[in-house]
Amino acid sequence: MTSSPLAPLYRSMEILSGLALIGIGCIILADVGLRLVASQVPASDDFSGYGLVAVLFLGLAPAYRRGEHIRVGLIIDRIGGRVRHGLETVLLAAALVAIGWATFWCGRMVFDSWRFHDVASGLVAVPLWVPQLSMVVGLAVFAVALAEDLLRALKGGTPSHLAHAAASADDAPTFER
Repeated sequence: MTSSPLAPLYRSMEILSGLALIGIGCIILADVGLRLVASQVPASDDFSGYGLVAVLFLGLAPAYRRGEHIRVGLIIDRIGGRVRHGLETVLLAAALVAIGWATFWCGRMVFDSWRFHDVASGLVAVPLWVPQLSMVVGLAVFAVALAEDLLRALKGGTPSHLAHAAASADDAPTFER
């Protein structure tokens, strides 16, 4: 696995994503427990949904760097050498453009939610920019991870997701290869 000076950033996203998952579990457990005594957590489904968004978006960069995203390699896996490296570089650039575009527009949405004082329509009037912010942060860090790998690929190195996949293949039992 290639080391990165941004590893603490990716690790913090991993931790925040995990905390959001733990938060979802706590909300659900509290809601189940309170329903046994004929009560409930107000807007538990809303808060669980906000947590789910945080889990997914904050976990994008760490999952990418570990090669845990679904990757369809029908064509690229059959190509080798410099052609494959060039294609990987082009695909990293395209992914960076797409994620940069998504980050920009999600950022505009969050800014508009903040500017217009949008609130959730559920039982608890949560300012919508608060849960939406995890989307922008997660996408931005994912863009940083893609940019880092693009620079690494342009310098002739191996992107993190491929380096991790190669290291994982060395550790896998023989029946999984």
